[in-house]
Amino acid sequence: MSGKMTKGVQILRGDPKKAIIKLSIPMMIGMLVQTIYNLADGIWVSGLGPDALAAVGLFFPIFTGIIALAAGLGVGASSAVARRIGARNKKGVDNVAVHAIVLSLLLGVAIPLVMLPTIDSFFGLMGAKEDVVELATAYARVLLIGAFMAVFNNVGNGILRGEGDANRAMLAMVVGSGLNIVLDPIFIYTLNFGIVGAAYATLLSMTITSLFIAY
Repeated sequence: MSGKMTKGVQILRGDPKKAIIKLSIPMMIGMLVQTIYNLADGIWVSGLGPDALAAVGLFFPIFTGIIALAAGLGVGASSAVARRIGARNKKGVDNVAVHAIVLSLLLGVAIPLVMLPTIDSFFGLMGAKEDVVELATAYARVLLIGAFMAVFNNVGNGILRGEGDANRAMLAMVVGSGLNIVLDPIFIYTLNFGIVGAAYATLLSMTITSLFIAY
């Protein structure tokens, strides 16, 4: 690759054992904090009653599925970027990054288009009572509309990890998760948005993380 190597690239091209340690720990922490989004929502929403808590729990497997799809795309982007860095193909790295972001946009648009029209029926098939279905649907719609943020975060993280910058990728996720914990009670109770407030807080937190990664 032409030009001065970044610190991340220097790590990738250095001692493999040290590189694995330096990259794997931030990656594990970053993946761990992603699960805290829904967990934090559940903790704060529990104050609204058992129906609200059950509603958040209904959406959890769907949210996990979205994260899994996004993480898969992010891992693919990370692998492709790292291979082209190893080949010293700067143009190829840029090309992979652009295509990965375009794919994240397409996936982020496809998810709400497919799921929004049927999400209430899906919750009903899960056996939830009508009141819980209404709450779960209101909560899910906000996060499904903002699904692109969750996908982009994972893809952006994958690009950063592929370049060896796992620490900055981890920091972005930690900041977003911490912000969600702080914003949840404000949106749920102070602004009196209820369970939808938890979704707004999560979406805003993911948006801040996306801006940080994009920068």
